[in-house]
Amino acid sequence: MTTAGLSAQAEGAKDEAAVQSHLYRAVPLGIILGLTIFLLQFLLIPAGYYFYQGTPETESAGAIYIQARLWGLPAYLGLIAIMGWFIGLGRAGNALVMQIIFNGLNIVLSFLFVAEFGWGLTGVGIATAVAEWIGLFTGLVLAVRIIKKRGGIRKQLLRRGNILNVAALTTLGEANTNIFIRTAALTLGFTFFSSAAAAQGDLFLSGFHIHLQLITLSAFILDGFANTAEARVGAAFGARSRPEFDRAVRLTTEFAYLFGLICSLAIYFLGPWAIDLLTTETDIRDMAKKYLPFCAMVPLLGAGAYQMDGIFIGITKTKEMRNAGLAALAIYLAIHFTLPESLGPTRIWYAFWAYYLARAATLYFYYPKVRPA
Repeated sequence: MTTAGLSAQAEGAKDEAAVQSHLYRAVPLGIILGLTIFLLQFLLIPAGYYFYQGTPETESAGAIYIQARLWGLPAYLGLIAIMGWFIGLGRAGNALVMQIIFNGLNIVLSFLFVAEFGWGLTGVGIATAVAEWIGLFTGLVLAVRIIKKRGGIRKQLLRRGNILNVAALTTLGEANTNIFIRTAALTLGFTFFSSAAAAQGDLFLSGFHIHLQLITLSAFILDGFANTAEARVGAAFGARSRPEFDRAVRLTTEFAYLFGLICSLAIYFLGPWAIDLLTTETDIRDMAKKYLPFCAMVPLLGAGAYQMDGIFIGITKTKEMRNAGLAALAIYLAIHFTLPESLGPTRIWYAFWAYYLARAATLYFYYPKVRPA
């Protein structure tokens, strides 16, 4: 995420050296972090099962998959750094090419390794790992092509002194740390949402998981406008152009809310068909349809949260994102436990609506302070 914002700002400032340097620092950093996690897996996997306990069979199966999957983690972290760089430069098409190649290979290799070779869980993990390394290679090839079109690789930027620039790495490290804390808070919020749904019983939980698929699908759409905001707002911020900044914010926000409304209407009217497609159990279908209107409201209410995320990533105001993420989580939990239990399962949805609104509102609190002068 921070690579997208930093590269967008460098692009707006027309600083080609910075544009290339952000790529040269982010990709090796991602690979090194991935290798570190790979080497520490003998500690991390048992620690993971300490918090997420399962049956011995489940834990054994999970460990088999994770151990195979970790062979691709260095490539994956490098891959997403390149994708962030593409998004920051407004080259989302290149990021799409990487995704198509990575996911396409993952599908084909998973089928080959599991169905044909009989490698089981190991085959699934290895298939993903292989696809990630090829995805990384594809991204590097595309990145080199872009750099050549922009005047060629500046070899002096590949020197150790530039890549290991303490000030630049400190900025990158602090920004990523803040994003990590914010994302951990976001993950905790969604985990709590799932836990609250589970407390309502298996039937409600089953319908809830169908709702999550619809919410996730709409999130992919709204994230597209957030990514556009990262590039356009970040470039305007780097150019120190307040008119362009305001224009980018206005246009991307208008489209985000428009498509948030479209997604909400689509879920409301097409949701019953999707539910019937996703399950054949009558009780689950009835439960999912009963609470479908609550699910349908999420894209419209959540459009602002996605959009503000894109804006703040674009201008790399990650400290504000960290603080807002923690504050939004606290507001969400407070509302959840404040609402009367007599509301039943609707209490869970009302609190979740409030969480999306709080995510947008806590970031908007900082917005007047971060606009270019």
